[in-house]
Amino acid sequence: MGHISFNPTAKSIFLRLKISSINADRTRDILVALDTGASTTMIPPKVALDLGYDLSNPNDQMITASGIVSTNRITVRKLTAIGETVENIDVVCYNLPEGSIIEGLLGLNFLRHFDVNISFSTGMIELLPR
Repeated sequence: MGHISFNPTAKSIFLRLKISSINADRTRDILVALDTGASTTMIPPKVALDLGYDLSNPNDQMITASGIVSTNRITVRKLTAIGETVENIDVVCYNLPEGSIIEGLLGLNFLRHFDVNISFSTGMIELLPR
C-alpha cells in the first residue's frame, strides 16, 4: 500500500512522479497534479526525449482549451507515484502552459490499477492493491 500526505486546503493535489527510461536504467522525477478528470497521464515531451523515447511521429490528438492538438502517446517502462509502480503504461507527451508550476498530470490510467482512498479530513491519499 502506497500513501502520501497532501494539503487538504490547497486548490490542487501535487505529487512527485518518477518516470523510467526506455531501457529502465535511468529515471526522472517531475511534479504533477493528481487529475481524476484526465483519462491519461501526461508528461512533458522533453522528459520523454531525455529518457530515450521516440517522439518523431505524432500519433494522437488531444482536445485542449485552445482546440485539438497533435500529441504523442507512448508506452513508458515504469511510472511510480504515491509509493506504487505501474509498468508498461501509456502517457501523453504534451507541454502544459508556460508558467505552470507543474510539469504533468497523474491521470486515471494510473489510478485505475488501485483502489484509491483520498481523505480530506486527514490529508492522506492511499493506493491499495486491487
